Amino acid sequence: MTPRDREALQRIIECADAINAYVERAGGRWFDDPMAVDAIAKRLEEIGEQAKRITPDTLGAMPGTNWTAVKGMRDVIAHDYLDVQIEVVMDIVRDHLSALRQAAGAALSDG
Repeated sequence: MTPRDREALQRIIECADAINAYVERAGGRWFDDPMAVDAIAKRLEEIGEQAKRITPDTLGAMPGTNWTAVKGMRDVIAHDYLDVQIEVVMDIVRDHLSALRQAAGAALSDG
């Protein structure tokens, strides 16, 4: 694992933690708060950007994570923000963010 990979994985963890803090602060209906949605979307965009910085070898060592989807979400948020569906963001936060954070943490511990 390269130093750049380590830096990107650490940043992914920081962004995931920030998203969790935003959700906690905004409450159970965070998706009705435009400021919370914007903040969460921005962090998801950054997670995707950081994923693009990670070498293929390091990404390959985390086969349980759909890195193509992570990177693709970044592109949708960055280029087609008005087309971002809140249901997709909610699904990511609810069903995928924790596993992504765990994969990044495990990779850092192993590498």
